[in-house]
Amino acid sequence: MSMGRLHGTKLVNEETYGHIAALEDPVPLHNVSAIAIIQSCKIQLPNVKNIASFGSAFDQHLPEYIKTYTIDQKIAKEKGLLKYGFHGNSSSYITRAVAKHLQKKSSELNMIALHLGSGASACTIRNGQSIDTSMGLTPLSGLPGGPSSGGVDRSLIYHYTSSASKMSPLSTKDLHVSEAEKILNKQSGWKALAGTTDFSKIAVPNAPKSHKLAFDIFIDRVVGLVAAYFIKLEGKVDALVFSGDIGKKALC
Repeated sequence: MSMGRLHGTKLVNEETYGHIAALEDPVPLHNVSAIAIIQSCKIQLPNVKNIASFGSAFDQHLPEYIKTYTIDQKIAKEKGLLKYGFHGNSSSYITRAVAKHLQKKSSELNMIALHLGSGASACTIRNGQSIDTSMGLTPLSGLPGGPSSGGVDRSLIYHYTSSASKMSPLSTKDLHVSEAEKILNKQSGWKALAGTTDFSKIAVPNAPKSHKLAFDIFIDRVVGLVAAYFIKLEGKVDALVFSGDIGKKALC
């Protein structure tokens, strides 16, 4: 679950639920399903405690110059528009596991963690803490994924369609999804280039040009982030970790 202003794990009560529900619009394609599960558990298991774990918690200490967007800061602060980062549960686990494997304290570990799946991200970790991550206000920025575009020119969507700001048919009274969000999150990425979100069908010998293009784009973006993060760590990197189905099966 993604929530910039709540960190770690929290008991789901009325206050916590209210904070989570407030993020339906900023992160509609991720938090709404989590909210539905919470509601269902509350009805079906009324005597069982619900605990929420927030995927943005690991990146809560990002430096100001990393998490700040170059927009009007009054509006940014009022609306909480900053880089939150996601896949934090994965990065947190990787940090603990690698520290144990290398027999180092987490607080002494420098690492680049690649969470590569249908949703993909990269995280720079210095002294056990995230100092940069490829995802931002939402999971859409950074690396392309199965059905998602990754980082693109912000104006691209307005040239792509004249109805970018209109509500998508995916919207309901509780879920507000614009056409832009639908296109960039659900109709882009490898799906748009190769016709599949299954990377195992893309990373194959003698693949069609469309598949080869999707593969080359993904590798290029990953390499670019690794190079940038290597420099941020001044070359002092204890580990480069590949995780997720693609990281474990396709690129190692």
